[in-house]
Amino acid sequence: MKITNEQIQETYIQGKRVHSNEISLKEASNIIAEATGMKEGSAHVYVNTFIKIMLGTGYKRTINSYGVDYYLKNIKKDFDIEILLTAIASIKKHLEYYEGVGKSSQPKIHNILKKYTQEMALSPIFNEISNNLRSQTLLSSLDSSETRKSRLKVAVKKPQELEVITKVYIRNPDVVAETLNRANGICEKCNHPAPFKRAKDNTPYLEVHHKIHLANGGYDTIENTLALCPNCHRELHYGSENT
Repeated sequence: MKITNEQIQETYIQGKRVHSNEISLKEASNIIAEATGMKEGSAHVYVNTFIKIMLGTGYKRTINSYGVDYYLKNIKKDFDIEILLTAIASIKKHLEYYEGVGKSSQPKIHNILKKYTQEMALSPIFNEISNNLRSQTLLSSLDSSETRKSRLKVAVKKPQELEVITKVYIRNPDVVAETLNRANGICEKCNHPAPFKRAKDNTPYLEVHHKIHLANGGYDTIENTLALCPNCHRELHYGSENT
């Protein structure tokens, strides 16, 4: 039986309740099935996918293009722009997985992502959040590794300096994103998995460290960076062997 637009709209409503820990995934599936006639299994897939989209996690089971568009449209309306960025990153991961296993490239969903990415660029608050390194890194992560590497080939190696009370460096978000992508959730010093995942987007928590510090003339490049767990990062800065 074809999934209707009304059923998808109900999965969004109940998915938000699951996301806020108001009800369980099973309870949401039951409510949707009773209210709309949607099969519980299908309701489970859609709500579970919505939760993963909100967390920025990749997912394997595909949902239809109306569902993707409806979720993004309402995430944009109901949440802040960084959550929208997180959602777009999740859907991009799904597309990469789907194409990687030899399935459809899902051009409709690619076009939906392009539409929302372009809309974000016109948002009055987009420029404000894009000045934040974390937000810039999230934006960078939406691009492919090849796209980031092509930018890095021509990027300025010495970061811009900004005088505040002390000197800070305006770091390249592509360097951060590509270093984290290279590490793939594994600390590049101790070779252990990241100790936890970020609450905001469910990505592995690693910190990007410059082998030669920027303050000592080091370059802001992927060759001069390591993705480290917090413990190893602090050890490199404060450990007795490094003093």
